[in-house]
Amino acid sequence: MESWSRAFAARARSDLAACDLLAGTALPACHRLHYLQMWLEKLCKAYLWRPESAEKDLRARHNVVGKVLPQLVREHWRRVGFTQCPDLDAIRRICREIDLLHPQVDDDGRRPDNVEYPWRKPDGSVACPAGERFALAARVQGHTGLLLMKAAKRPTDSPATFTG
Repeated sequence: MESWSRAFAARARSDLAACDLLAGTALPACHRLHYLQMWLEKLCKAYLWRPESAEKDLRARHNVVGKVLPQLVREHWRRVGFTQCPDLDAIRRICREIDLLHPQVDDDGRRPDNVEYPWRKPDGSVACPAGERFALAARVQGHTGLLLMKAAKRPTDSPATFTG
């Protein structure tokens, strides 16, 4: 590997492949969502590790999808010549929910639910991700979610558009 950016881009492609593979199984949604979160985080980090990146402080954080992916999506749409950009506010909301899938991004304790580890529910019981329904699983299959996934797959498949 020549750079951190390219290494993160390669890992993003690997995580996307796992995410796509899991989509065709009967496994609980938490597994696909876990790889979705990891794919998009690595894609954003590939973007952040470009030498010209002005957001170097985000490189070591998990909470990057909501901050970076909407920029990537907007750039992708500009490159392909869309004259009207889809609703970026709706995309930002989905991206924020994707960030919250990571156990360390818990919205200051207000969102302990995550796709990786068990957590305590407000009623005191313990939740296991494999037994939970995540509303985000349906949202990423809706119109805005599909637009987001399509726009994120392009730089994942061709990272040279931003890794150089």
